[in-house]
Amino acid sequence: MPAQDAKRWTLKVALSQRPWSFVASIGMAAAFLCNGLTPVVVGRAVDEAIATSSADRLGFWMLVLAGLFTVAVGVNWVARFFLIRSQQLVSHDLRTMVTDRIADPRGFAGSERTAGGLLSIASSDTTRVGEIVMMTVMPVAEAASITYGAIMMFTISPWLSLAILVGGPLLVVVALRVARPLQARSIARQQAIAQAAATAADVVQGLRILKGLGAIVTVRGRYAEVSGVAYGRTVHANAAEARLNGATEAAGAILVSALGITSGALALGGHLSIGELITVVGLTQFLITPMTMFGRNLASRWASAEASGRRIREVLGAGFERADEADAARTASLVAALPAGLTVVRGTDDALIDLLESLPRSTVVVAPHAADLFDGSVADNVYPDRAVADQALHVACCEDIPEGGDKRVGEGGSMLSGGQRQRVALARAVAFAPRVLVLQDPTTAVDSVTEQNIAERVSRHRAGMVTIVLSEAPAWNAVAAHHVPATELRATAERYLGEGVR
Repeated sequence: MPAQDAKRWTLKVALSQRPWSFVASIGMAAAFLCNGLTPVVVGRAVDEAIATSSADRLGFWMLVLAGLFTVAVGVNWVARFFLIRSQQLVSHDLRTMVTDRIADPRGFAGSERTAGGLLSIASSDTTRVGEIVMMTVMPVAEAASITYGAIMMFTISPWLSLAILVGGPLLVVVALRVARPLQARSIARQQAIAQAAATAADVVQGLRILKGLGAIVTVRGRYAEVSGVAYGRTVHANAAEARLNGATEAAGAILVSALGITSGALALGGHLSIGELITVVGLTQFLITPMTMFGRNLASRWASAEASGRRIREVLGAGFERADEADAARTASLVAALPAGLTVVRGTDDALIDLLESLPRSTVVVAPHAADLFDGSVADNVYPDRAVADQALHVACCEDIPEGGDKRVGEGGSMLSGGQRQRVALARAVAFAPRVLVLQDPTTAVDSVTEQNIAERVSRHRAGMVTIVLSEAPAWNAVAAHHVPATELRATAERYLGEGVR
């Protein structure tokens, strides 16, 4: 993938899957040419077999036609396989880059970014940009088809060939000129749709809080407003796209009609045989699709990809709320200064959490008391290695979960109780075995007996490692090897990391 500030970023993304996208281009061009050869074969069959009543020649040309169809099916399958594969790989790479940036603990500087807005970019925008790979495949096949049609027409009539060579570029010019409003409207449409999707995602995420505040009616009105804007801009953009389609279809129909009328006149004048006339008519019908789609794809698909690409690059190139992650030396010094064993931090300090979250995730894991779970089994949510997952589940006292590690948790952990979700999230943090584990109120949703068992097991399991617990619960205080005020721990972190990390 090119850097987000690279020139001609969209073009470089489209070419990022070479050589496989080139294989798709060659295969698609071959499939198009096979289709274009069909009227030529039929025309020759008419002249050599039907006009002369030769059964042998008719059988020969039927075999040629069958072979042509077989080749067309094969190369079309290969081309579409590599095209779809390339599109999916580009989308996957972009999604990975965007989600890595979203998950970066240094956050985003400047304006606030909602979860819904970032979700829209990481899903729909990355998919739309991935589809731009098609622009390295279909235009090649369409250009090859137009060139082939001109060559075949030249063998029949140089004037018909000239008409194709002039008419093809004219159709592209018409499409590009008519599509100018579409480019600006596509950007506005995608921004509005993304805003509506972002609002919907944010509403769903905070639905319980909104119900508690009695703000559902207000939020519904807000969503209706952004959805109405998205609807209006979508209609506006679709109208421009309809004009583009209508203009290119009309221009293509005029060109094909002119070619058909001209070839008919040549046939009546004795300049074309019946078979050549059939070939010309078939070729014109074959050429109308690549000639109209060539300019239309360049105009519409590229405009959508550019709009989505702009949103993706904005996220990838966004500044950080905090400075760069602490380097290895400063991190190692801080870890060495922290007391080994379980330390309970008295009091709360958001600045302390910010400092700890700015450290490399390979060294420090900050586990909030309410972590998200994904749909799958309990063990899959904890660790890929089942033995490690089972051990971590034991440390987190998850024995009461029916079916154990095989239990399905549902989307967001919906099939587990609040206490079970919290313990599975704790097990996930324990299984990662970081050098420094920071637990924020890890047992607020469990009973006192279970809380005591968890505290004892975590303390034993991480003996000798740094474990920092931000909790006022007596169970954690009872097993703690150290008790440190939050302000004192923050001062220690600032001494090694510096104020600029915050």
